[in-house]
Amino acid sequence: MPGAHRSGPRNPAGTERAARRRIPLQLGPRRAGPASHRVRGGFLGPPSSRDAMDDVRWFAPNRFCTLVVPRLRDRGLSIALDGDTPARLAIAMDAQVAADAYRYAVRHRCPLIHYVWDLPPWWLGRGRHDWVWLVAGRYVWLPRLGRRYAARRGFYSRLRYVAAHAAAVWVPSAATATSVRERFGVACRQVPFCFDSDRFTPAAAGLRRGLLSVSRLTPQKNHAAVIRAAARFEPRIPVRIIGSGYDRAALERLATELHVPCTIESDSSETEVVAAYRVAEVVVCPSTFEGFGLTPMEAIATATPVVVSDIPPHREFLGTAPHFFRLDDDDSLVAAIGAARAGPPPGRDVLSRVTIEAAAERFSDGLTPYLG
Repeated sequence: MPGAHRSGPRNPAGTERAARRRIPLQLGPRRAGPASHRVRGGFLGPPSSRDAMDDVRWFAPNRFCTLVVPRLRDRGLSIALDGDTPARLAIAMDAQVAADAYRYAVRHRCPLIHYVWDLPPWWLGRGRHDWVWLVAGRYVWLPRLGRRYAARRGFYSRLRYVAAHAAAVWVPSAATATSVRERFGVACRQVPFCFDSDRFTPAAAGLRRGLLSVSRLTPQKNHAAVIRAAARFEPRIPVRIIGSGYDRAALERLATELHVPCTIESDSSETEVVAAYRVAEVVVCPSTFEGFGLTPMEAIATATPVVVSDIPPHREFLGTAPHFFRLDDDDSLVAAIGAARAGPPPGRDVLSRVTIEAAAERFSDGLTPYLG
């Protein structure tokens, strides 16, 4: 989930507190709902009998997933971030909220757009989903005989059920679109989201030092490669890692063994994260898998040289701005870091289609058919 590596207000409780402070902000009039809503699988029947309702009930687990909401409100949409008031449309912006969003859509008889960021292959493996139904507001799960998902079977089977019954499934990248079609057997539409272009901006030129890696502390994020690469330079380059996760102890041991100065910060505020980008000599994004890839976008936005793994989402959204390296090739990573240290800052033009404003325009176009 994007934004999960951040601390501070990027968590469900923080989002709810922020949402409660904004409600009942409504830019634009509430509108009466249409006589019926067509969704995948047929008619859900008449919506709520209330005379007025929100345009959209927006389900999000963190602040990041609401970045486009203020821009959409500026366009006249009435959007609720919490509560159970009826709406003409529901949107689930992350897997964590998909089950609740679908319950809401069924309860209020409105269509649901399900945003799927990624489908990690280590969870699904080569198996198939279990059987899931929503019965009287509760999910019923029946394990499949034979080859099943590799792990988190109930969670991803329920996610697949929601995707199959949503009015539409949106995804951020071509890679995720392929995964959704192949693994869930569901058609989808690519609607790229954004990075926080309001916060991540360049700072005045100043002293930059060390390598920065920002993401969850899991093996798939590949932070160990950054530490190994730093050990190949003389003197060794300091490494700063921002994120939380179960891989922390292993990374600290590796840094000690290789005599690499390394700090790991798991409680940085949003302001501190932005500041970290602005003082890093190079940002390294070594992930083996991404559905979108926020960290390199944020690095480019702060005019910080960036090195990224050669995976499809990085190629799709970043153009030639970063220095690419081949996965499982430490020589390639060391060379890319050396080139980034010696070269100019990346050009920021490549980010024009992933700003908040650009994403809001896409979302506005995509929501319009459901709001009539």
